[in-house]
Amino acid sequence: MRGEKFYEMLDLLDDNLVLESAEVKRKTWRRRLAILGIVVGILVLFWFFSSLPALFPSDKVGDAEGCIQDGAYYVYAGSGVGINESRVPQGIVRYVPGQGKELLVSAEEHPMDVIFPCWGVNSHGLYYLDRKTNQLRRQDLATGEETVLYTAPDTIEGQQMPETELSGLLGSLLSGEEPVLDYGVGLFMNWVTEDQVCFSYRASDGLTSYAITVDSRTGEILNQRLEKEGDEESTYLTIGDRKIQTVRMDYPEGVTYPGWEEDVAFNDFYWTDVQENGQSLLPPNSMGEARNISGALVVGYCEWQGQPRSQFTPTDYLLLTEEETLVLPAPPENEERTYLAYFDGWLYYQNRKTVVQSETRTQTENAFQATNLATGETVKLWDRLSGRALISVGTWCYVLATNRTDCYRLDRDADGRPLTLTLVEENI
Repeated sequence: MRGEKFYEMLDLLDDNLVLESAEVKRKTWRRRLAILGIVVGILVLFWFFSSLPALFPSDKVGDAEGCIQDGAYYVYAGSGVGINESRVPQGIVRYVPGQGKELLVSAEEHPMDVIFPCWGVNSHGLYYLDRKTNQLRRQDLATGEETVLYTAPDTIEGQQMPETELSGLLGSLLSGEEPVLDYGVGLFMNWVTEDQVCFSYRASDGLTSYAITVDSRTGEILNQRLEKEGDEESTYLTIGDRKIQTVRMDYPEGVTYPGWEEDVAFNDFYWTDVQENGQSLLPPNSMGEARNISGALVVGYCEWQGQPRSQFTPTDYLLLTEEETLVLPAPPENEERTYLAYFDGWLYYQNRKTVVQSETRTQTENAFQATNLATGETVKLWDRLSGRALISVGTWCYVLATNRTDCYRLDRDADGRPLTLTLVEENI
């Protein structure tokens, strides 16, 4: 087609159609550019706010859970697990009300794998696992003196990584051999008591591990055993010298429930018992779980009649102290309790009461309360404790709220009866 003829045909087109088509294209591109701009803006905002912790580090401890020892609060500040927690890349901190914070172990000098348990404390020492050197170290609380209690060897009892001429995944593909992956030796804290420290040694294969118990003062190895699946020492919870374990148990033959075949396929067809020294603490035909609260362990349990473990809902509770096992009184039918701490004979908890106002409306009343387990007396301390956890063994209370920890003083009368909480320092 000659050029002159082409232009003649263009002149025959309706100018309005051409203009409308061009306008549709412009609107489409504007929409696309707007969507792209929104996406880019969101990414920039996410980058900015996620970078704030690194750009403007804070000296606060965040909401990591710590422990109280001899009136001082010990906590790992700045775990980096959450965005806000990376604002405090400090390490293990000691806080004393009225005196402030003191950095005992710098995370920069002694990096720790805080995704897993890595430290503990007793009356005379602070214990932590240095990831850089794979050492268990002890810091004397009185003098600050540092002692290396254990250094992880490359192998234990002849455990040796298999070797190939071409190591790694690429080498295994070229050689056709099973890939050999070196995960590196790792140490993980299990528990700390007054006289002993127990930790797990993981070999480089990532599968073989040993539970090692050492003397908390000298580092002398007291016990070393090969860990088996479901038998890790880390499954123990301790209160004083008591060690409590939630144990996986097989259902009796013939027990089924709707959907049990799927649970079998996902290795989830089991119930859990709570044991001490190999003996169950639960009534017959009950499943349960144990958890830590300040000053005690709480064991929630219920009867099981061939029900999925995923539907486990505690109906009754035990309170385990250093000396005894107590049965907690059941709350009224319209009330729920979250147990938070136990000390000096008083149990502290958040109580939620459902009040029926009409046929179609109910209201939840919250109260932070304490009950004397010997007398049954109950006192109300607060409408609602604004936090997910309470760390306390007496006078000083640490409330863990979102991205913060607040210190309170528990005021009591001459007889030790709790009266109220008084804020000492906010966001320590």
